[in-house]
Amino acid sequence: MSHTVATELALLLSQEQSLMDQLKLTLKDELEALAKHDIKSIESSASVKSKLLKAFSKQVNARLRYLSTQKLEASEAGMNELLHSLNLDVKPGIEQQWDILKKDFKSLLQQNETNGSIIQHSQARNRSLLNILHGNKNQPNLYNESGSAQTSVNSHILGEA
Repeated sequence: MSHTVATELALLLSQEQSLMDQLKLTLKDELEALAKHDIKSIESSASVKSKLLKAFSKQVNARLRYLSTQKLEASEAGMNELLHSLNLDVKPGIEQQWDILKKDFKSLLQQNETNGSIIQHSQARNRSLLNILHGNKNQPNLYNESGSAQTSVNSHILGEA
């Protein structure tokens, strides 16, 4: 492959890595905000994360389109085929970039799942605390056949334990 292809691919991967690094920092900030229960910081992190994810998605699509312009499949298999076809002098550096990008992406997914678990546990804890505060008043709405809300007094008891 030509030197131009290698240069363009290296640039695409660098831009993708830059966004990945920003996402990692944002997820780290989100984790710290979750630990401190800092709602404003959590909201701010969520907003930044959303913007970065959109930009990251565009960058990944740019890489996939680039693979298509090289008459390759727009997938990891196409990327591997392109890497395999690079000149030996640039191949190791670009392969290393690609490997780091894939590793960082897996780590990013794990961090996001960890943050999501913390959020779910926090929501469950808050629901439990609200149930304690509300006591018997915190009964879920029941609905009749027409979809109208009804109190538990108007509901039919199907059985008792």
